[in-house]
Amino acid sequence: MRIILLVLTLVAQPVWWLGLIREWFTADRRLTAERRFFGSAVYQDKFEVRHFVLLSLSYGVLASVISVVLGITIPLSWALGYVVLSAIAVLIGPAAGVPVTVMTLAVLIYQVFDPVKHFSGISGTLRDAGIRTASTPMIGLLAVMVMSLFIGGLWLRRIGGRFEAPRIYAQRRGKLIAGYRFNELLVVPMLVLVPGNWFTSHFAFWPVLTINHQSVTFLFLPLLIGLRMTIFKQMQRVAIGRLAKWVLMLSGLGVLMLILTYFYPAAFLPAIVGLYLFYLLLIVWTRWHDRHQSFWFSKVDRGVRVLGIKPETPAAKMEIDTGDIIIECNHESVNSETEFYEALLSNSTYCHLRLQTPNGDLKVTETAIFAGSPHEIGIVVFRDKTY
Repeated sequence: MRIILLVLTLVAQPVWWLGLIREWFTADRRLTAERRFFGSAVYQDKFEVRHFVLLSLSYGVLASVISVVLGITIPLSWALGYVVLSAIAVLIGPAAGVPVTVMTLAVLIYQVFDPVKHFSGISGTLRDAGIRTASTPMIGLLAVMVMSLFIGGLWLRRIGGRFEAPRIYAQRRGKLIAGYRFNELLVVPMLVLVPGNWFTSHFAFWPVLTINHQSVTFLFLPLLIGLRMTIFKQMQRVAIGRLAKWVLMLSGLGVLMLILTYFYPAAFLPAIVGLYLFYLLLIVWTRWHDRHQSFWFSKVDRGVRVLGIKPETPAAKMEIDTGDIIIECNHESVNSETEFYEALLSNSTYCHLRLQTPNGDLKVTETAIFAGSPHEIGIVVFRDKTY
């Protein structure tokens, strides 16, 4: 019964609910932007909300199992500070380095501004309240950071680039280009151990364990994971997939740091700062690498650039990739959105396309379409009107 009540405390996670509300508004803004740019949404469903709910909970199970097996223990005061910073970060938004910055900042604040170290008498007051102020190994905080990197890498590898939602931008000379923004967030409820008896003294149902004559209780820590990044010159799934691979490798380095810190506790703070700087370096390098490619998802004078493919449409069954240029439709040359749909109307039941890939190769693809509905073919292109 106690375990059931502990699980029910998940519904009282304010950071999780703030994240859910933010993802709802993020999806609304994306749908509004797509309808403004293309007349209809590329992805009609709010996949951000679906990802947040399903992946937060599923990765929460994975993280909790690993945490309980390893016995990850964290100070309650640090956990409270991390929750406050996470709530602020959710309100600000999942910018590229914010989640890991929150983790690092919480550790540095705990190390430098721990009130127990600076104000005499507070330690006894907290101890009377059931909050342990000492004998909590700092290696647990490093383990939480490594877990954050590991789950973040898995998450990016799973969904990064699967939903390529384009946005239109105008360059300085008025040339239109498309960028693909990845803007999602997770709040993973990870079960951790907290020393002391504060919870059990205030909530009788709260599970408690005794390890080496020390009372520890369970607590769900809202692990913040997120990324906001716009890709302009590569396939989004390639750029985000590469970043995911490097983040997973960084989490592997974090495991080595954990082993080192276990034997040499003085390595704790350098390990935290080092992992944080390496993560920021990966973010900066990913953006730098994208900006230094020669290709743009730009509007072209000859042909029609493919910016996206709507799911569950005839185009989804064709051999079309984002970035391809439609040169001919039903054996007619096309150079604009209007010409493209006029060519589709020349054959109301079939579509034959001749395309040029970003590498300059030519290919041909064809499929049946809905009679009388050329706009439902599912190919997203630059519109003729001014944005």
